[in-house]
Amino acid sequence: MKIDKKNNDVERRILIAMIVDSVVLGRINTKWQPRSFKSKWANIVAQWCLEYYQRYNKAPMKHVESLFENWSAKSKDETNVNLVSKFLSSLSDEYEDLKTESNSDYILDITVQYFNQVKIECLVEEVESDISEGHSEKAHNRLVGYSKIEMGVGEGIDVLQDTEAIMKAFDTERKETLIKFPGDLGKFFKSSLEREGFISFMGKKGVGKSFWLMTMAYEAMLQRKRVAMFEVGDMGESQTMRRFMIRASKQPRFAKDVYYPIKIWYNKKKHKVEREFELREFNKKLSWRKAKKVCEKVMQKKVKSKETYLKLSCHFNSTLSVSTVESILQDWERSDWIPDVIVIDYADILKMEYPGKEGRDCINETWKRLRALSQRRHCLLITATQSDADSYERGTMKMKNFSDDRRKIDSVTGMIGVNQTESEKKRGIMRLNWVSLRDDEFHPSSCVHVAGCLAVANPAICSCW
Repeated sequence: MKIDKKNNDVERRILIAMIVDSVVLGRINTKWQPRSFKSKWANIVAQWCLEYYQRYNKAPMKHVESLFENWSAKSKDETNVNLVSKFLSSLSDEYEDLKTESNSDYILDITVQYFNQVKIECLVEEVESDISEGHSEKAHNRLVGYSKIEMGVGEGIDVLQDTEAIMKAFDTERKETLIKFPGDLGKFFKSSLEREGFISFMGKKGVGKSFWLMTMAYEAMLQRKRVAMFEVGDMGESQTMRRFMIRASKQPRFAKDVYYPIKIWYNKKKHKVEREFELREFNKKLSWRKAKKVCEKVMQKKVKSKETYLKLSCHFNSTLSVSTVESILQDWERSDWIPDVIVIDYADILKMEYPGKEGRDCINETWKRLRALSQRRHCLLITATQSDADSYERGTMKMKNFSDDRRKIDSVTGMIGVNQTESEKKRGIMRLNWVSLRDDEFHPSSCVHVAGCLAVANPAICSCW
């Protein structure tokens, strides 16, 4: 997506969504009022989109260029013609990419705030004008007649008659999984890795939870989802960057031989999981120059874009709070960068200071705030948590293996157990199971087996049930 960074503002973000996102355009269509944007040219483009939607019941996408050509041929307003032309040129004809990257619900939240701001500013100007002209009664009537625009979260919906809300509920694209994995691992995750999901990995110390969090971030980035990753203290910036470079390069940091899994399957006759490896020899350590070249290749061949899809923010242990995460995301948003996925490594070592709360209540408050963050930003939030002492003697995680506060499980939409016996660790195998999962059937004893290679920072190379 190639957008002129100098003009990244709220109007621009909303307009782009109106051009490419039928969900956003449909909701705005029901609430639109003349002069909802401050800029004249923005109101002109918005009106084209709305008229197109009213006729075809979808966003105009690339057809907006034809609408511009028809309008510009008749318009005598050269200033606005130039502004609209510059705006459309900045989209670089990549409407499908813009559509894929649109976070519909979050854009709607931004839209209602902006439209109400513009409406209030217009009201203030009109009231001040009435008062200066001695029409106090007229000013009073304007104030009494004012009402907020309601759209997005908190909006009152007519369940049986709101066509746009019904269409939105059945929009399969909005429910599409944000991070996809091949094979049985993909079947295990089902549709849990979706917008507004809150997923946590749970396991004992050293079982590889951080590797799973990094895998989620890396795979989402490869699939052109914007990922905000927060390293909270277990690893420093350089350590985290090295892991990402190792993952991208598929090479260990130092010269060594690596047993790389190429196949895993369940042998029904022997009633056990078997795997096949190949020996990979690395005679040189991974240098920063090679890592840099690999990154350039990944951007060119896999991501196929020069845009930023993965941002890393590192902090000392117990210095980053949920509110600070929100502040950082707001700063990034001013540069028109809105995440689809937030990864926090990990929730147990976030700063948990809340006036009037202590102990487990602080933990519960943190997890509730993380849940609210995923809902407010309409993104997928992924983190991890330690299991209790009993889990060290248990083969498979259960719901009772939470640490510190049971209410963690109440906050998440899915809790994943990361399981590994000493024998499995030697063979490079882990098992994942659902400890809890909303809106879908699961059984805690049902595990997907995953073969990986932590030497190349990848715990999920192949999988089987």
